[in-house]
Amino acid sequence: MSEPISSRGLRFLYNSVLLTTSCLAALNLGLEKQPFAMGACAVGGVAAVVGLLRVAFGPAGGSASQRQRGSEPELLMVKNVTQGMLELVPLPLVNMELYAHSLGVGPVVLAHGIFVVPLLLDLYCSMVNHRKDCEWTESARNLSMLGNIVSLGFLSVREKNFIYMRMTLTMLVIRFYPVIMDTTNEETGEDLIVCGTAFFFYMFGKVAQQWAEE
Repeated sequence: MSEPISSRGLRFLYNSVLLTTSCLAALNLGLEKQPFAMGACAVGGVAAVVGLLRVAFGPAGGSASQRQRGSEPELLMVKNVTQGMLELVPLPLVNMELYAHSLGVGPVVLAHGIFVVPLLLDLYCSMVNHRKDCEWTESARNLSMLGNIVSLGFLSVREKNFIYMRMTLTMLVIRFYPVIMDTTNEETGEDLIVCGTAFFFYMFGKVAQQWAEE
């Protein structure tokens, strides 16, 4: 079942959808008014472009481990860096924007900036350790994601906003579905992150559109 999941055609489709939803969300934002959200959309767009380039120029066929053995170390590092950024960056930045819109820029908003610490650890693990012996990095990533998911869920209840709740559930599935299902299929995990983040940006685009109409 892993082969159709990670086929070139589907990976091209997934990354194209991510690029589309992140760009559409950015169209309803302003760099001066919503800088955090614009940063999140930029990360999503860059990750999608890198994903499309991997589809176009990367090795085809075989399992994920076979493709990795046929990949240059630099290309594998780029893949790990972009995937880590796609997983760690958009949610905290969107949270910062949502809280800034609700409460104004203050300590609560700035506290979400702690995501920079697990992000730097993840970048170090990808660029220096080549994803080896990174249990501590994975723990920091899980804590960061869980904290931001809980934060977004709290805001959805506080604001009684159904869109926020769907965004929360989307990120919950992205982060913890592989753990719940006890799967080690890397291809499924990567595809889930791309597809889930695309849907996350789609939902956030609706929020941004509401802001633009205010």
